This record gives sequence, C-alpha cells and structure tokens, in this order.
Amino acid sequence: MNTMSYYQFENFNGLEINLCKDELNNMEKYFDLLDKNSIERNINKKELDDLGYYYQYGIERKKDEFKAFEFYLKLAEEGNLSAQNNLGYCYQNGIGIKKDEKKAFEWYLKAADEGDIYAQYNLGICYQNGIGINKDDQKAFEWYFKSAKEYSQAQNILGNYYQNEIGVKKDLEESIYWYKKAAENGNKFAQYNLGKCYENEKGVEKDEIKAFKLYKKSAEQEYKDAQFQLGNCYDQGIGTEVNKTKAFEMYKIAAEKEHDIAQNNLGSLFVYGKGTKKDYKQAFYWYNKAANNGNKFAQYNLAECYIYGCGVEKDETKAFEYFKKSSDQGYLDAQVQLGYCYDQGFGTEVNRTKAFEISKIAAEKGHVVAQYNLGEYYELGVGINRNEVKAFEYYEKSAKSGYLEAKFILGYYYVNGIGTEINKEKGFELYNEATGKSSNVENILCKNEDEIDDDLGKVNYWYHKSAENDNKLALYKLGEYHELGKGICKNTMRAIEFYKKSADQGFADAYYKLGHLYSNNGIQFDISKEKVCELYKIAAEGGNVEAQKSLASLYGRGEGTEKNIELAIYWYNKAAENGCQESKDNLDILLEEQE
Repeated sequence: MNTMSYYQFENFNGLEINLCKDELNNMEKYFDLLDKNSIERNINKKELDDLGYYYQYGIERKKDEFKAFEFYLKLAEEGNLSAQNNLGYCYQNGIGIKKDEKKAFEWYLKAADEGDIYAQYNLGICYQNGIGINKDDQKAFEWYFKSAKEYSQAQNILGNYYQNEIGVKKDLEESIYWYKKAAENGNKFAQYNLGKCYENEKGVEKDEIKAFKLYKKSAEQEYKDAQFQLGNCYDQGIGTEVNKTKAFEMYKIAAEKEHDIAQNNLGSLFVYGKGTKKDYKQAFYWYNKAANNGNKFAQYNLAECYIYGCGVEKDETKAFEYFKKSSDQGYLDAQVQLGYCYDQGFGTEVNRTKAFEISKIAAEKGHVVAQYNLGEYYELGVGINRNEVKAFEYYEKSAKSGYLEAKFILGYYYVNGIGTEINKEKGFELYNEATGKSSNVENILCKNEDEIDDDLGKVNYWYHKSAENDNKLALYKLGEYHELGKGICKNTMRAIEFYKKSADQGFADAYYKLGHLYSNNGIQFDISKEKVCELYKIAAEGGNVEAQKSLASLYGRGEGTEKNIELAIYWYNKAAENGCQESKDNLDILLEEQE
C-alpha cells in the first residue's frame, strides 16, 4: 500500500495516535466521543498548514476531498514535501481529482528527490507494480533502500526483497538484518516475517520460541496473518504448549477479519470439538466462509459436509461442485475425490474417461491413492484401454510410497506374473510388508483363518493362499474382504475382480456375490437384470441359499426373466429346505396369493 505523509505520532488531548499504522478510524472515533471545541491539539505548527489532511478525513470539519486536494496542491507548489507526497497519493487514488498515475508518480518523485521517506517508499511501490512508470524491480529496490534509513515499512520490504531475490541478489543474512531492524521499530509485518524465518529456519537457526514471541507481538498490533499464525502455534504446539482454547480464540479473531485459512481451521475445531464445543452447523458456516474466499482446503471440507450431512442437508450435487472447485485449484485430495465422483456418478453423470484423466493428474503429482486408482483403471480398462504393464507401473509407484492396498495388489502381480515376470518371493515379501510382518510362507499357511486375530492378517493369509493351485476359496475370500472393507479399504471393483476369478473356477458362492453386487450396482457396471438372473441361477443350482432366495424373488416379480410362479415356488422351497426362514415366509405369502 502507498502511504500518506504526516508526522508519525500526534497527540490529541493526551492520546498518542500512530498515524503510520493505519489508525485513522480510531482517531475519528476518538473525536466523535469528545466535544470537539474542547480538544487541545499538540501538533507541530508546520502540520497545521496542511489543512488538506483534515479535509480529506473530516477531522474538525466536514469531509471534503476536493478542498483537501486544493490545499495539497497549494502547499505542494510552495515546496512542501508532505503535501507533494499526499498530492501524488490523491492522483493515484482519484481523491478530489481524476485518477492519473503518471502525475502521481511525478509528485512522488519531486518529494522523494528532496528526501521525503514516505514519497521514497511510494516510488518503490510504483516501480514494483508499474504504477505511472514501467515496472522495474531494481529501481524499486533503490527507492525502498533510501526510505529504509528511517521508515520501518521500507525496511520490511527490503527484507522481503533480499529473501526472495527481487531486484537484488538473494542474501538471507541481509534479509534477516532488515526484518530485525523493522521489527525492532515495531513494524508488525516485519515481526511476522521474522517469526516465519525463525519457524522455518530461513537465514537464522530454527527457534520456535522466538517465532512464537514475534507472532505474538505482531498479533497484538492486530495483524490478522500473525493472529492466525499465533493460533496455529497454540494449535500445533509451536514455541509454546498446545492450547486448543487459545488456538480457537486466535483463529476466530483472524477468521472474523476474513482470513480464509483461519476460517477453515476454525471449522475443523468445531467439527472435532477442540477448544470449543462440537458444533457441525458452526463448522459448516466457517468452511463455507473460507470456501467462498477461495480456500481450496475449505472447499474440500465443505464438499465432505455435503456428503455426510455435517451441519447441512446431504447434497451430492453440491459436494461434486465443491470438490471440483478445490480440484481446479490443484488440491490433490480433491482431484482424487472428483475422479471418484465421475467414476461412480456421484453428484454428476458417470464419465469414466474424465475419472481417468483427473486421477492421472493427481497420480503424476505423487498422490498415492490416485496412483493406485490409475493402476486399477489400466488393469480393468476403465476410461482407458486395458494395459497390465501400465497397471503394474502405477501400483509399484503407490506401493513404494507406502500405500497398503497397492502393496497387496503389487504382490499379487508378482506372484502371478501380471505386467511383470513371476517373482513369488517378491510377492510374498510385499504381502508381509503390507501387514508389517516378516513371517515366512510356511508359518502363515500352517495356520487356519480362525487362528489369526486381526482382519489385516487374514487378508495377508488369503493372499498367500491364492498362490496355491486350488485357490477358488482364497479368491472368494479376498473378494469378500474387499467388498466389506475388512482389514483393507472397501473396494467394490476389486471385490468383483476376485469374485470373477473365483467364479471362473466354478465356485457357486462367487456367482451369487457377482449377482448381488451387479444387482445393487448394475447401472455403474452396465450389467443387465438378465445377467444378474443368470448368475443367481448358476449359484442357486450350486446350492447357495441366498442365490436360491434371490432367484425365486426374480421369478416371482418377472425381473430379468419371464414371470414364473412355479419356479418362484420351487426356489423358495429349495431355500427353505436349506434353512432360510425368510424364504419359508415368502413362500407362504406367495401360496396365499395363488389361492
């Protein structure tokens, strides 16, 4: 921001006001509270001549920006440096005169050449941003350097220039020098910036306690970024003990000043009841504020609120909308979720090609779940042509980053030579690595499933068993664990693949599972009712009770087949004979209807 010229401190009836720190509002409020005729001003005589300032801000007289401009112009033409700088400010911002950035630059230059520190600072801003003159970082640096001899704001800018190599060679030592100088002069921005340096070890040794103290000083001057950072220190225990209540208080102060990260973090404290009572409606309120302020993390969190009905009614379309907003800003987790939305038709139409494309973006940026999903797309030919070599490549990337599911599937690929050469030893090693165990194959296979305590261990057991020649049960069990999310993430597509492999070996229960999953997700997998009926029939003939019951129901309703009450009665009877009470009840109802 450009700055006006006036004495840094003025005393109004015993109240010292720092005019260089944006305290004009406080000053105006102060005047409103007093009888203006009784105010004793202790102002330098030279400044009393500058009536433009009082007309500009309506101090002791009616606000009149045109008159303010006239006074600035008169004094500026008489050589008053402060008026020259203020006249430049008026031209730049269209105060009492038509906006003219070139004239603003000219008046700043007049005052700056004569040593006005505020005009020198303003010239730096002009050169930095191309205001009334061509952008020139080196020139900006030169003017900031002149102003920095006395002006803390310029000192802070120099720290930034040296830190980020703007108009000058990068020099962290010089950066720290200027940040310290400005911070010692009470500059809240420099105190914040210096705190960041101490926290992140930039140009100084890491010192979280010093960082905390500097953030606190800056926050006490109402700098919202510092207030947020102070809240973060209390939240994470940076330079101080964890104190969620204080974190909540500081986040709230910054959030009310529209600090989007503070708003998002405040929402999370409300979700988990940390530092305050759990309140989903308040969580939604603050996530929504932050999301509308463009915060990609809040947009993601808001989408989650719409999915689970957290503080708002469930709304898949809204969830999709906010996942997309977050994804468009490059948030990888949102890209993964957006891919899922396109894949499942969640809040939008199914579009497997888009699902693949978005997952690929996140996968290439190193997101382990996206890498796994991309492997699955290549394996199954979802949104892209089937390619087992590519599938192996992405499963390997995900596994190397520690993703448990990828380790199991990569192990399965090695054991069965899918997309790579057979290497059973490597495959078994990956199975054990996924469960955090180093047991050899013999030790695992000598046990029964019931002897293994945890679900993850059972998943490992069945993956090992799937390497045997007669592995239809093992493949079925792997399908079951993936379907139910036991010991491993729930994954319907993966479950179906294992059930298919088991069914191909004639395992009746696997046929039922395929029919059941297709029945509930037929549109997603583009499977007809006729195909579902066919799968149930194979399973029913193989003795699966659930398939017998389901097949009877299809015959009774005429779904996926012609309506056939005799066959419905037949299969309900079969299921009832096998101990299914529900089928017996359904049979009784059906027989009554036929009487």
